[in-house]
Formats: sequence, C-alpha cells, structure tokens
Amino acid sequence: MLVDRKQEWNQYSPPESPKSTSPKRRRLSKPDKGFGKKCLKLVVVAIAAAMMITVQSEAMVRAGYDLVQMKKEAAKVEKENDALRLEIAKLKSPQRIVRIASSELGMVKPQTAYFAVTKPAEVHSTGGNAGTAAKGSLDSVAQANGKH
Repeated sequence: MLVDRKQEWNQYSPPESPKSTSPKRRRLSKPDKGFGKKCLKLVVVAIAAAMMITVQSEAMVRAGYDLVQMKKEAAKVEKENDALRLEIAKLKSPQRIVRIASSELGMVKPQTAYFAVTKPAEVHSTGGNAGTAAKGSLDSVAQANGKH
C-alpha cells in the first residue's frame, strides 16, 4: 500500500494550463513627443517661479535688515539729541551766566538801582486830569527808589 502510493506520487504531474488563461503582455506605445515638451515647459515655469520667490524673499530680508539699521540709528540720534538739549539747558542757566559775568568779565551786581524819571508832556483834555495821574505814577517810582 505504501509502495503503491509512492508510485502514484511519481506519476502525478500538474495539469497543464491552457495558453488562453495566461495574462497577455501589452506592448506600450511610445510616449507622445508633445507630452515631453509640455513637461519641459512645466519644469521651466516651476524653476522660474522658485527663482521669483527667492528674489522676493531676499528683498524682504534686506528691507527688514535696513529697517533694523534705521531704528538703531534713530535711537542713537535721539540719544544724542537729548544730550544736546541737556547741554543747552546747562548753558542757558542763570547761575552759569552770573558766574561767567562776575569771574571772567569782571561784572558786579549793583547795590542800588537808579532810574531816570522824565515828565511826560501834559495832554490838554476837556475836563480830564491826565497830568495828575502821570504825576502820581512818577511819585510811586520815586518812592520805590527810596526818595520822597
């Protein structure tokens, strides 16, 4: 029985498949020459777009760099301007002017002040007393000087 089976195995051969069931290979046709030109145009357009984007990005970066430089320079000029304003305030101070006038120019502050008083011309008016008002104001100036 075992021997018989062995013989059966040796005699077994796979069934042949008919040629109609095997897949057929299709022959590929040559690509259209116009398709190649279209692909080349597409690649050229893509490269040109990439170059334009790169140029625009570079311009934006340069503008940003220039903006930062201008802001730094503006801050520097503002600081210098503040220093100059402070120096102007120091130069205009009354204490500095008095010190320079007394030490370098030899000026002294007067102890008393003298005023020259002149009589104003009397105006003729019809019933007004303008001369008296002017005389009263001259008297007040003389009293301020210490004279009666």
